[in-house]
Amino acid sequence: MSLSWLPVIWIDILGSSATLILALLCPKFAWHWASKKRDDTFRHYLFLLTLSFAFFAVSRSFGHLFKQLLLFYEMNHTWKQIAPFSGSINTATFITVFAFSLYFYRSYKVHLELELHKNRLEKLVFERTAELEGKNIELEEALSKVKILSGFLPICASCKKIRDDSGYWNQIEGYIREHSDVEFSHSICPDCAEKLYPDYYKKKDSKDSI
Repeated sequence: MSLSWLPVIWIDILGSSATLILALLCPKFAWHWASKKRDDTFRHYLFLLTLSFAFFAVSRSFGHLFKQLLLFYEMNHTWKQIAPFSGSINTATFITVFAFSLYFYRSYKVHLELELHKNRLEKLVFERTAELEGKNIELEEALSKVKILSGFLPICASCKKIRDDSGYWNQIEGYIREHSDVEFSHSICPDCAEKLYPDYYKKKDSKDSI
C-alpha cells in the first residue's frame, strides 16, 4: 500500500507561502520599532538581524515554491541544476548573520564607551556650572554691598555742605551716608578742640610745663 505524496506537497506549498508572507512583514515591523529610538544601537542591530533572517526565509520559501513548480511541470532535471545554487544562497545568508553579529558586538562596545565619556562630560559640565553659579552669586552679593561715589560734588568752601541733584545743600556726613554704606561717629580733632576750647588747652599747657 502506497500513500499519496500530494498532502506533503500542499503542506510544503502552504507553509512556504506563509513563511514568505511573514518574512516580508517582519522587517517592516522591525524598522517601525527601531525608528522610534534611532540612537539605540541594540534596536539597530535587531533590525539588521531581522533583515538577514527575513532574507534567509524568503530564499528558502521561494526555493521550495519554485521547486514544487518545477516538479509539477516535470522539470526535475532543471531543479537538480538549480538546487546547488539555492544551498549556496542559504550559506551566504548564515555568513551575513554572523557578520551582523560581529558588527553589533564591536559597534555596541564603541557605543558603551561613548556613553561613558558622555556621562563623564555631562557630570563635569554640571559640576563646573554649579561652581560658576556659586561664584556669580558671591560676586553679585559683594557688588550689591558696594556703593561708589563718583563724579563732581558741589561743596561749600566755607561750611563744607554738599549740593545734591535737587539743589538742596546737605551736611557732608548726611550726603555720604545716603549714597554709601558709611556710618559716622563724631569727635573733635586737636586743632578744632584748641580753637573751640582755648581755656582748657591753656590749663593743660600750664600743667604740662610744671
